[in-house]
Amino acid sequence: MSAKGFFQAVTRKISIPVVERFQKLPGKLAEAVREATAEKGLFIPAMKARLGEQPPVSLAALVDYYLKDPAVMAAVDYIGEQIAGAGFYTVCEPGFEEAKKTIDDFCEEVNMDSLLMQTSKEVVLSGNCFWERVFDKGKKLVSLKILPLSSIRFIIRSKIGGRVQNYIQQIGTDKVEFTADEIIHFRLNPVDGSAWGTGILHSLATSKQIDETSVRPAFLDIKARLEDDIQKIVHRYAAPKRLWKFEGVGDEKLEKEYAPTIQSAPADADFVTNKPVEVDSLDINPSARFDGMIENIYSQVVQGLQTPMTRLFTTPGFTEASATEATKMADRKIMKLQRDLARTVEREVFKILLQQNDIDPKAAGVRIRWGMQERPEVELEHLIQLIQVSATSGIEYITRQEARSMLAKYAGFELTEEEGQPPEKEKKT
Repeated sequence: MSAKGFFQAVTRKISIPVVERFQKLPGKLAEAVREATAEKGLFIPAMKARLGEQPPVSLAALVDYYLKDPAVMAAVDYIGEQIAGAGFYTVCEPGFEEAKKTIDDFCEEVNMDSLLMQTSKEVVLSGNCFWERVFDKGKKLVSLKILPLSSIRFIIRSKIGGRVQNYIQQIGTDKVEFTADEIIHFRLNPVDGSAWGTGILHSLATSKQIDETSVRPAFLDIKARLEDDIQKIVHRYAAPKRLWKFEGVGDEKLEKEYAPTIQSAPADADFVTNKPVEVDSLDINPSARFDGMIENIYSQVVQGLQTPMTRLFTTPGFTEASATEATKMADRKIMKLQRDLARTVEREVFKILLQQNDIDPKAAGVRIRWGMQERPEVELEHLIQLIQVSATSGIEYITRQEARSMLAKYAGFELTEEEGQPPEKEKKT
C-alpha cells in the first residue's frame, strides 16, 4: 500500500488533533498526510510538478516592451504611480504604539516606499514581483530585496493543492534555488490555477492561433510593425523616387556620368540639360486607405493598457472630461491593487516582524493606509474648551505654557513672555 493510501485508511479512525500533529511532520511523510487528509484537487501535470512552471509570457519580453514602447511605459507608470505614488503610513490598535514603531523603523530601514513603488509597476506590467527575505544567522528578518523580474524562470509546485515549494532564478548560466519561505511573491490575477500572475500586457503580448496554418501576432508586435512600415513609407514617398530617361545617351555615358550625378544629388536639387529627358515619379496610391485598420490596432492596444491617459494626449476630441470619467472607472482597479499589495506586505512582512518581537499580530492590528496621513485642524473654540476643562476639572490636560504657545501658533495672538519663563525659540519658516 502506498503512503498516501495508508494514511487515507488510518486518518478515518483517528481524531482531528492527531491528524494535525501528523501534518506538522517534516518531509515526504507530512506530504503524504496532507494529501490524504486535506486537498485532492489537481493543479498541474506531473511533468510540470517535477520541472517547474514557466511564465505564459516571457517576463524578459514584457520588460523589453516596457523599455521600448512609449505607450506601454506611460500606461504602466501612470497606474503604478496611482497605486503607490502618494506613499503610505501605518496604523495600529490602541496600546500597540511600540509595535507600530517597530514596523515603521523597519520600513524606513529597507526604504519601503521605494520597494512598493517598484513593486506596483512590476505587478501592473507582468502580474508578478518577487522579494527576497533576507534573514540573519538567528533566522530573524533583517532586510528585503526585489529580485530582477526577468531572472525568475520557474516556479515548482506540488501536483495536488498547488503549494509552492521552490522558485528557480537564473541569470546567464548561474542558478539559485529559493524555498517558498525565502520569497514573497506578489501575484496579480492568477488565471486557471496558474502559479504566475497576469498583468495588463499579457493579452497584448500574446499571439493567437487562428487555425492550423495561421497565427495572429501579438498586438504590440503588430503595432511595432505598423510604426516601422509608417517610417518606411514616409522615407520612401516623402521625396518620391524618379526614373530618369535620357534619349540618345549611350549606356556607358549614362552609367559613368549621368547616373552618379543624379544618385548623389540632394533630394531638392534641380538639374539642367540640353538633352531630351523624361521623368517618371513613383508616388503612393491615394486610393490606398489604411486609416481605419491602423486605428483598430491602436484602439486594441489602448484598451489593453487599461488607462485613458494615452488617449487624452494623442486623440483629437478625447477631452479631459472624458478622461476623468474613464479614470473614475479605473479607480476601483487601483483600489483593488492597493488592497492586494497592502495585505501581502502585512501578512508576509509585518506579521513576521511582530512575531519575532513576541507581539501578537492580530492584537496589534498594524495596517497599511495609502496616501498622506491627515492631521486634524486645530480650531480656536476647541482650544478654548480644552483650556476651560483643564482649569475647572483639576486635571491638567494642557499646561498654561502649552496653551499660550498654541494660542500664538494657531490663533495668531501676540503674547509677551511671562516673567520667569524662558523665551520660546523662534521657528524658522
